[in-house]
Amino acid sequence: MNAEVAFECVADAVSNDQALIVAFASQEGDMVDQHFGSAQAFFVWALTADRAELIASHDFGYEKKDGNEDKLKPKMKFLVGADVVYCGSIGGSATRQLVTLGINPIQVKGGPEVAELIEELQLQLNSEQPEFWLANILKRKRSSGSSRFDDMEDEGWDESFAD
Repeated sequence: MNAEVAFECVADAVSNDQALIVAFASQEGDMVDQHFGSAQAFFVWALTADRAELIASHDFGYEKKDGNEDKLKPKMKFLVGADVVYCGSIGGSATRQLVTLGINPIQVKGGPEVAELIEELQLQLNSEQPEFWLANILKRKRSSGSSRFDDMEDEGWDESFAD
């Protein structure tokens, strides 16, 4: 599972703009076992209701948990294009930076398995009413995938009335 894929950022690896793009802070890709700032690696998956595909990973090597903000920059640069990032813990500065990039950070305890988290997300994607945070991400993805004119047409706009 340690397939290093050479992408400068997650957005470069995305082929389905409607898939949920989820990054996991993980040493080996099997469980969420890393603090965001000192994460040795991120493994990025594209998820749909019925499919999960590892699309990218990036190894950052060992870093100390020393509060040094500079080590966040390469992680933030790589994660551009992700929708969600799971990590064992995360500081306030990293949280603010991720949110600014449009990435939803989720802190999980106990080193859950990536496969279980993917399964839970897919259940949500299949649900009529996913959790609020996920529903917001999906709504944003849908609206960015269509133009405002498509949206107006869906709402019943008729050009003949515009004259």
